[in-house]
Amino acid sequence: MADWRQKMFDISKTKGDSAPENAKRAGMGCLIGIIIIVSILTLMMAIGLIGAGHWVMGGFTLVFFLASAVTCLAMIWPHKPKPL
Repeated sequence: MADWRQKMFDISKTKGDSAPENAKRAGMGCLIGIIIIVSILTLMMAIGLIGAGHWVMGGFTLVFFLASAVTCLAMIWPHKPKPL
C-alpha cells in the first residue's frame, strides 16, 4: 500500500514530460472516452432537433458533433513518441 502511495506521489510531482508512459496513456484514454461520450450524445441531440424541425439548432449541434468527432480521431491517431 505504501509503495502505491509513493508511486502516486511521484506521478503527481512530475511535469508532463517526465510522467510515466502508463500514466500518460491512462490520461489520454480517459480524455478520449469523455470526448466519445460527448460526441454520441451530441449526435443524438442533433438527430432529435432536426427530426423535430428545428433545423438551425440541429445544424449548429451537428457542426459541434463533427468538431468533436474530428478531435477524437486526431487524438486516437498514433503519434510518434518523443525521442530521448
